Amino acid sequence: MKIKKSMLIYIIIMSILAISVLYFLYNKYEIGSFKNIIFWSFLASITETFLISFPSGVAVSVGLAVTVTSMITCGPLVGAIVAGIGFLFRMPLIEGERRHVFNTQITRTVFNISQVIVVMGIAGEILYGVLGYTKGISLLELIPAVLFLFLICEVLNSFLVAIMINLMNGSNILETFLNNIKGIVPSLLGIGSFAIIMALADLKYGKGVVVLFFVPLLVARYSFKLYFDSQAKSMETIHALNDALEVKDAYTGGHASRVEDYAVKLAKSTGMKKKEVEKIRTAALLHDIGKIGIPDTILNKQGKLTNEEYIIIKEHPVMGARILGNVDSLKEISTIIKYHHERYDGTGYPEGLKGDEIPFESSILAIADSFDAMTTDRPYRKAMGIYEALEQLQENKGSQFNPSLVEEFFKLNLISERDRIII
Repeated sequence: MKIKKSMLIYIIIMSILAISVLYFLYNKYEIGSFKNIIFWSFLASITETFLISFPSGVAVSVGLAVTVTSMITCGPLVGAIVAGIGFLFRMPLIEGERRHVFNTQITRTVFNISQVIVVMGIAGEILYGVLGYTKGISLLELIPAVLFLFLICEVLNSFLVAIMINLMNGSNILETFLNNIKGIVPSLLGIGSFAIIMALADLKYGKGVVVLFFVPLLVARYSFKLYFDSQAKSMETIHALNDALEVKDAYTGGHASRVEDYAVKLAKSTGMKKKEVEKIRTAALLHDIGKIGIPDTILNKQGKLTNEEYIIIKEHPVMGARILGNVDSLKEISTIIKYHHERYDGTGYPEGLKGDEIPFESSILAIADSFDAMTTDRPYRKAMGIYEALEQLQENKGSQFNPSLVEEFFKLNLISERDRIII
């Protein structure tokens, strides 16, 4: 991948900062025994190698627990060196390939190492140099020191990465930064507790006891990996089913992605939080997954459905909810999908909910789904124009659709190139 000039300049600046930080720390703090560097670097390399991959695609490690512990027990210089070595010798499994320094883009390696050195060095100097921390061995001394280091490291790391992402694709630095630090509290409480235990073990009992605590840390990581791997495989299976549905029903090709676009826009316009918007996004992409269980003769029927066929079609929201409900991370999504064919006046399906009984997210999805259905060709009719479809929404607000959401939908700019063709 060709690297942008702005990214290269940023990496060079980070490299110079890293060298400067190491030089500053070298002249102010002692390294002590090189055995400490070897020991902690070995543990750091192991933890950085065995990343925990989440279904969202984000990967994290518990390596910060090791580098923070090395800084607490051996000082800022050792902590910065250990952080750099941990990244240099790590070999994580990414997209089925074991990555290491020899098959990773050199600029990426340089940035990662420089970044962690700068972050750990600055955090260490603030703790030791500015706040005057000394290596204490009591919990009352260790807890605030470790949590402070974690906080500073997470904030600095998120900020530096946000800048790099901005240079890569132009994303908003502040928004990226805020997204990166969302998990900071669980990190402080979870991984931070391991650092406190390991630091206390090293200062009071030595390296042997540290290893005894380190093994459970790896076991915990393995358990997390098994759980998230199972969730990821379930998601892959569901998306494969969704792809199969588009092949099964030629008229729904692209339908899910268009519904996603409309639903996300409407959700954002109502002021929904990002987390809730993402639920809407996923629900929109998977809202018709239940149709995989509908016979082709009914799904692709050219004429009007019989009463018996319509009863079968009405089962697809329940089928979809049942499929998604088997995945822990999608249980809330399954509820949205189950009720997206409910009507505001209570005449919808599967349970005849009405008004505020219908989940708000389902009402959003209902409008997006209906609007796209009206403006695309179906086996039983040709597509409406966008204005005609909007008139249908207006006529059916309060009966089929949530009135306030219809009004909000009218405020959206929906005139895309595709819509102009339909008009």
